[in-house]
Amino acid sequence: MTWRVSVVIVWFPNLKIAQSLGWTGAKLAQLLQEAALIAVRNRHEAILQSDMDDAVDRLTVGPRRVGFELGYQGQCRRATTEVGTAMTSHLLRRYENAKVESCERISINPRGQTFSQIVFHRLDDESYMFERRPQLLHRLQVLLGGRAAEEVIYGRDTSKASLAYLADASWLARKILSIWNLEDPMTIHGEPSPWSRSVKFIGPRLDFEGSLYDDYGLIEPPVNFNLDDDVARRAEELVSSTYGKTVSLLRRHHAALVKTVKVLLDRKEISGHDIEFILDKYPAETPVDLVLGEPNPGDLPFFDRERDLVLFPLLKE
Repeated sequence: MTWRVSVVIVWFPNLKIAQSLGWTGAKLAQLLQEAALIAVRNRHEAILQSDMDDAVDRLTVGPRRVGFELGYQGQCRRATTEVGTAMTSHLLRRYENAKVESCERISINPRGQTFSQIVFHRLDDESYMFERRPQLLHRLQVLLGGRAAEEVIYGRDTSKASLAYLADASWLARKILSIWNLEDPMTIHGEPSPWSRSVKFIGPRLDFEGSLYDDYGLIEPPVNFNLDDDVARRAEELVSSTYGKTVSLLRRHHAALVKTVKVLLDRKEISGHDIEFILDKYPAETPVDLVLGEPNPGDLPFFDRERDLVLFPLLKE
């Protein structure tokens, strides 16, 4: 534990420090100053956890975009994508003991250049240093959760809302296959990355193939020229099979998925605790009509909301 984290724990024992790990002392000071200003604007007598969350978002993503708001359909698509991503993580942690990041909170308030944000709890450093195949495959499922949620709710009428997650999923699948070699059969090491633009080979030039094979007694070319196509095909199969598992997982929790989307649309921001509560109240195979038949599907009437923690009292003259 660094001295910066120790200082934060002493002065702000209730602060969820996971979202500020790795920040410098100056950055932490700026964070607390920003949180104090937000608390004053909100007429709070102390810095609350919500003020601190707002300050973190302002410094990492940007300020809220005043005067701009997505239409209802746009909000529905963004909410579905973010909820699907977060809920996939929670379901994998709950039922498969997956070592993936849990959701801290989701917001569909436009900030900076984004229309929505999702914040995950960071795991310990060792979890990233020695990631194993099951952990990476679970993370691949999380990245595909947004598109899978759209398919569960809207059928094949999906949108580009999950485009960034899909790009990350494709990139992760190719790394699993070609760089980390965690699938069978293994990919030949020592060759350039399949997506590299400038191909460079180490060794004799391949211009003189005839004399090269005669001089070295080679029967077949020493380089797999079909590597790019092979990795692309296997990556597509890996993404496709993982996507099917994710769709099946969310389809079994269709009611909880719809309920969470409705709550996010109503509140504009929800926490990981809200997702856990909804999963408890709407277990697998719950009929979705139960949610749609509620007087206000966007409300959580039985949820004892977590008190907004007081982190630091403001000084008064």
